[in-house]
Amino acid sequence: MDGRLVLSLLQLRLAITGECEIDDYHSLAVRDLQRGQGSGLPSGEAVARHIGVSPLDAEQIGLASIGWHDETPLWYYILCEAAVLEEGHRLGPVGAHIGADVLVGLIDADRNSLCHCEEEWRPRKILSGLLAIL
Repeated sequence: MDGRLVLSLLQLRLAITGECEIDDYHSLAVRDLQRGQGSGLPSGEAVARHIGVSPLDAEQIGLASIGWHDETPLWYYILCEAAVLEEGHRLGPVGAHIGADVLVGLIDADRNSLCHCEEEWRPRKILSGLLAIL
């Protein structure tokens, strides 16, 4: 995972975007940045501070070289964090925290999940037994 996008996402086909008066709207990155800003998403740095981790610095993000001096849009921050802190192999703290919150929220919202079971649940097999089958 990193902050680079392939050319086909930076230059979406007309069949996908439709006619656009502004050429930048043919870029998925521009559309995502606008969507995030329009929906009030916090910056990646704000989320990092909120969960109690040190945010990446401007050099780690790498946008200052192109004139960007504001805080980083959340989606781009998550990609940069994975690249800088985890060599692109897995999510960093902000991305992992958001992913975990989504999964926990889905399990909690599912009234059929084990979290809402009235009886005590016990597995029929333990993990080592399941692995032995493979």
